[in-house]
Amino acid sequence: MNKLLNLLLDLPKTVNDKLPENCFNEMMDNSEGSIKKWTGTAFKVGALVLLVVTLISVISGGMDTMSSASGLGQVSAIICLLILVYAAFPIAHVVRTAGDSLSASKSNSVDFIFRDFVTENIKALGHITALVALFGAICSTVGWVLNSDGMSMSVDLYGGFAYAYALPLDATATFIEMIRLDFVGGVISDFFSWDLTGSEASGYNIDGLVAVGYEYAQVILILAKLYLALAIYHFFYGILSTLTRWIQRPSLPFKSS
Repeated sequence: MNKLLNLLLDLPKTVNDKLPENCFNEMMDNSEGSIKKWTGTAFKVGALVLLVVTLISVISGGMDTMSSASGLGQVSAIICLLILVYAAFPIAHVVRTAGDSLSASKSNSVDFIFRDFVTENIKALGHITALVALFGAICSTVGWVLNSDGMSMSVDLYGGFAYAYALPLDATATFIEMIRLDFVGGVISDFFSWDLTGSEASGYNIDGLVAVGYEYAQVILILAKLYLALAIYHFFYGILSTLTRWIQRPSLPFKSS
């Protein structure tokens, strides 16, 4: 009776072991260890998709600009089109680099998800935003020199970049409010909301030159916001990690007599 009962209980395993090409259980067992590889692959696919979408957007926008321009305007549109087609590749490579970094991570699952993944996403979006701003400034320079309207990528990433560093910014605001240093929080908030892209470069004149200069300064400002956001996130993540380790093994910093 016991033998029959054990045979019946082992029936699922017995049949499962005899199924042809059955590697699904092994796949599930190794899924946690493969999450870094899967994440890296997802970023590589995302880089390819971003490249294709960017090229389609730039080429279609360039064709529209050239068809509606004349004279030096067409020359400016052609030059800017070539610049932005060139820009699409380093922009897509930022996503690919983030994927390579994540797939090569040696962190445990907790650190990978809450530290590596978050920081790589913030960094990637910040670098992409900075590159878009830089190549947009170069195109504005071309437009200013040729005294015509330039061309830029029809991608507004500033809102997405602001969302990316919202987590460290909100954590900082809460922490500063706890220690009653609200004025410091106001300064940090004002810095992250600072934008230098208020005017457009138009016309071969001093005002146009100043507007072009502001666009280059915006690139530096974007990178400054990025690295400040990363520093803040690492700071608070370090505090939480230390607190978690202390909770697991609580001890007081006093020597027993």
